[in-house]
Amino acid sequence: MMRLWKLGHVNLRVSDEEKARWFYCDVLGLKIAERDPEHGGVFTTMGDNFHSLDFAQHPHPQQAQRPSRDQIGLIHIAFQVESHAALREAYVHLLKHGITVDHATNHENQRSIYFRDPDDNGLEIYYEIPYALEIFPNGRRDIDESLPVGGPNDPLPAWLEEEWPGPELQARIDAIRAARERQTAGTPS
Repeated sequence: MMRLWKLGHVNLRVSDEEKARWFYCDVLGLKIAERDPEHGGVFTTMGDNFHSLDFAQHPHPQQAQRPSRDQIGLIHIAFQVESHAALREAYVHLLKHGITVDHATNHENQRSIYFRDPDDNGLEIYYEIPYALEIFPNGRRDIDESLPVGGPNDPLPAWLEEEWPGPELQARIDAIRAARERQTAGTPS
């Protein structure tokens, strides 16, 4: 059986390489690892491998079909942040840079914000609770809750200000963390 290790990278063909560089590097914070126009364009990294997201200039962008929401293919590329506070910071940062947040969703195990890149590719930034696979071993209930979003001059939505996850879910996370720590220390559960 084949055993894939991890997703390596995403490679996009873009209409404007410089605009894509601004968006992915200046706005989203990826770093350029290499520029190689003859062999693929711009290779960017999130810091944990040589390249995470790459993009190359389309030779005839005026004639190219743009992504659309009713086509078959990529729905979005998702970037994970380490905390709910980091998700709040990402939301504010996107709005400061003139990026519209299309919508936000509470997926029970994670909260996500959705937006689009300059070529209209769907993107997501999300925070997933620790130990989500252990807390939801049979999957989530899939009760997705739409969360309000606003614009650059609107107050921050309340869901971004609250402590999340709530006390019940946090207690489950803490119990798993404590059991793992006991296991690592070699003491019985």
